[in-house]
Amino acid sequence: MTETILKIEDLTVSFDGFKAINNLNLSLKKGELRVIIGPNGAGKTTLQDVITGKVQPTTGQVYFKGRKITGLSEHEVARLGIGRKFQTPRVYLNLTVRQNLDLACNRNKNLLSTLFKTIPSTEKRHVVGLLETIGLTAKADLSASLLSHGEKQRLEIGMLVAQSPDLLLVDEPVAGLTDEETENVGALLLALAESHSIIVIEHDMEFVRQIARQVTVLHQGSVLFEGMMDEVQTNPNVIEVYLGKSPELTPEQMTVLQIIALFIDSDGLFEIDDKRQIISEVAAKFAGGQDPTLVEETLQLYLSEEIEWDYAIAQLQHPGQKEQVLQLSQDILTSRGMESSECKIYQTLVQQLTKEDVVPNAEEAF
Repeated sequence: MTETILKIEDLTVSFDGFKAINNLNLSLKKGELRVIIGPNGAGKTTLQDVITGKVQPTTGQVYFKGRKITGLSEHEVARLGIGRKFQTPRVYLNLTVRQNLDLACNRNKNLLSTLFKTIPSTEKRHVVGLLETIGLTAKADLSASLLSHGEKQRLEIGMLVAQSPDLLLVDEPVAGLTDEETENVGALLLALAESHSIIVIEHDMEFVRQIARQVTVLHQGSVLFEGMMDEVQTNPNVIEVYLGKSPELTPEQMTVLQIIALFIDSDGLFEIDDKRQIISEVAAKFAGGQDPTLVEETLQLYLSEEIEWDYAIAQLQHPGQKEQVLQLSQDILTSRGMESSECKIYQTLVQQLTKEDVVPNAEEAF
């Protein structure tokens, strides 16, 4: 009988009365590749936060390799063998690809020892193997800052694997990638699945079809359905709430889209042709596998209307809305190779949305 590496029992996470996770139960076998899908707000990110110790549940338990890890801190969970890759690549841009992997191979190593001390031969062989696995051998001595977005994604996955975790959590690894880069990342994850347990969170349904073995569909913080991809695509409940017709947008969703439209249309940030592509990408992500037509039409409508920043921001009533606005706007910048720290409009948006009380004076700020 295959060993269960991760087990989640009766998990609930509440934020000010809102249940981001609602009595969720899930288990993962050792050596399994699981893809988790679901529209925005389904609870995917919160689930990862709970597994890694970033967020503590309101009720319920998480077990890893038979040990209860509920209540442990992030670094304690990481030491037990759970590694997490966030959507935006987190690599050392001023180091070479090889140096990034060298640093990741030894958790006790610091930057100076990586740059100036002799590296053991066994570790060198390990790095060589990782370079081959992630397909970056030819760029091993190139600065990570010169890699494409897709190559940075693969490098970070390699850095995660270098730490020898038993379970990999990979969040939207193909966001903003070209078709070729998407295929390369998919091939990498399938190769890693031969020796690791992996959970992949993803919106791109074509990519899901490429790598999926077992799929879990989340809806409103609970497991809606689990099964093989062909079963997911034909399940009536999944078709109705996720893969089927576009639902009407709620007022909360429309407010988020108003602000995203303002961000896309900010003076001088994006060219006209680029705006069309961004709208398509945002709509696909926002729709979460459903027909994105309604979202595209709504964004186009808001782009043609005169909406004030202060009015739109004042309509945000829930922390989840603010988080979604910041995530979508950051995704737009990342997909264009732009640093959020260097985008004045984004930084002002962060300041406005992270205030304890949102004050409607954003017009002057923007």
